[in-house]
Amino acid sequence: MCVDYTKAMDTENNHIDPVGLLPKYFSGEATPEESRLVDEWLSADKDNRKEFDAFAKLWKITGSVSGEDEINLESEWQKLESVVMPAAAKTISLGRILQIAASVILISALAYFGTKITGVKTESAPVAALSTHTLPDESIVSLNAGSRLTYQKGFGITHRNLTLKGEAYFEVGQNATLPFIISSGDASIKVTGTTFNVKAYADQPEIRVTVTSGTVLLYETGKPAGEAVLHAGETGIYNKSMKTVNKKDVLDINDMAWKTKILDFYNTPLQEAAGILENTYHQTIVVDPGVRSCSITVRFDNQEFGDILRVMESTLDLKITKEGNRIIIFGNGC
Repeated sequence: MCVDYTKAMDTENNHIDPVGLLPKYFSGEATPEESRLVDEWLSADKDNRKEFDAFAKLWKITGSVSGEDEINLESEWQKLESVVMPAAAKTISLGRILQIAASVILISALAYFGTKITGVKTESAPVAALSTHTLPDESIVSLNAGSRLTYQKGFGITHRNLTLKGEAYFEVGQNATLPFIISSGDASIKVTGTTFNVKAYADQPEIRVTVTSGTVLLYETGKPAGEAVLHAGETGIYNKSMKTVNKKDVLDINDMAWKTKILDFYNTPLQEAAGILENTYHQTIVVDPGVRSCSITVRFDNQEFGDILRVMESTLDLKITKEGNRIIIFGNGC
């Protein structure tokens, strides 16, 4: 039986069932606080991980529904039964399984009818995996885990405007008459044809644009007059609190490590390196305050996460353990 994690939450959140937050968690709509509640629930008991994995399988089944698909509810229920029952029946009650299944079917149906009514198309990546999509204008977008983009009907014909939540690498097809415009809330990016990475997470203080080819314009949304012109090999940074756009004449390859699996640390504080590793390998890493300022200089090229941890452990004389779904890094300091 799963632990009732809600009893362990603080008073403000003691009415929230973490399973009820999973649809928002998987769709990228969860707030940082809601994501934290889900992560803590996962760490509380190993059976919670089994319940989470069951939901993830259901989400994967129904997550591909688009405006061109037809939903067959009987078929969907058969899929759910075949996936959930063998894997989860021993640890999750039937009522809980039905609760999860009903939630996912409802979300899938709402997504389908929402597309039919509004003409909005959504592309998303699973919570712990990457995905690649070809847009109607033949541009190619790679989405980091948990990221999502949406665009309206007529994309590639009357417009090329879309909204991004999370992180993506764009390979934009050339079209001088229809500029490709990405809105990430606070900042917007405008191009006609180029390749670049956009990091636009709601819980991070900056929006970063890393250009690998062509030219990109970065500006505060609604204020294109204050744009920064970015060329290949340059990085644009929008500061959300200061509402400023700055340009760096260098390209940090760690900005695209999630896609390339190439990481280059040079006197990088351990806390910063851990954040890059989290974004690349989709693991939760907690660094003890005593070693956060320790710096590391090393390059990793498409190496497994476990191998990277072992190198860090031996290089800095650290201790690295796993507690639940979290990686804990600690040591004697530097």
